[in-house]
Formats: sequence, C-alpha cells, structure tokens
Amino acid sequence: MTGRNRDEDLAGMVAALQDQVAEITQRLDDQAPAATTDTPPALRFPTVEAWVVGLFLPMFGWRVDGQRWHWCPQWWRHAEAIWRLELLWRSWEVSRLAATGMSGWSVEIDRHIHELLGDDGPFRQCRAADDDRAARHTELPPATAEPAPDGWWD
Repeated sequence: MTGRNRDEDLAGMVAALQDQVAEITQRLDDQAPAATTDTPPALRFPTVEAWVVGLFLPMFGWRVDGQRWHWCPQWWRHAEAIWRLELLWRSWEVSRLAATGMSGWSVEIDRHIHELLGDDGPFRQCRAADDDRAARHTELPPATAEPAPDGWWD
C-alpha cells in the first residue's frame, strides 16, 4: 500500500467515525428530556454563609488545629476568605449538578484549602478559642500602592 492510499484510507476512516459520532450525538439529543422551563436549578445553599456553616466547616473544619491550619470565627471580615469561599460555594453549586462535577471540584478545594487555612492564609493571625467571644481576631493591614510617576505607562 502506498502512502497516498494509506492516507486516503485513514481519511475515509476518520470521516466514517465522524459520521457515527454525529449520528450517536443526534440520537442522544433526541432522547434527552426537553427542558420544561428556563428557570435555573435551585441552589442547595442560598448564601455563602449557609454553605460555610452547612457544608464547609462540617466537611473540612477538622483540619483546623490552630497551629498549622487556622480558622477565624469572624471569617466574613477577611476579604480574601470571602472571595475564596464564595468561589468555592458557587463552583460547588454548579459541580453538584454534573455527573462527574464533584471530582473536578475536589481538586479545586484541595488547592484553595491550603491558601485559605494554611500558615500564610488570611486567618494566620487569628486564633480561635473554646468560646468564640474569647477568640482573637486580627485583621492584617492591606497593602498599599503608590501612584506611578507621570508618563510611566506611555
């Protein structure tokens, strides 16, 4: 078989496979239940706070030891924590609806949990106590920025 014949055979096989995939996809689309409404699915947790209390802390709070892993009962005072937890909550809400979504979400939480609860996380200076009223909450001062000199960005 010459190179040209082999290429033509491969091209024919690829075309046949593409036709089969298109046919199977069309059959699956035809069998899928029609959407009855444009209303998005209801959230399992209505707010990030409900998600933190209802899922995040029961699921991941065991890590908090006050030495390597830190949590602040006033987590809502930390902008970075709000941002990370909001991101995790929203991505969890989407992922729970997908057949394999939780697998991808678990990779996401594994990355964020180190940044959120770790030694360099937003809670690093806060210390929880047995009584939340006795907890020490310390906000770090935000970084500042000086304006660039005139013409710097030209």
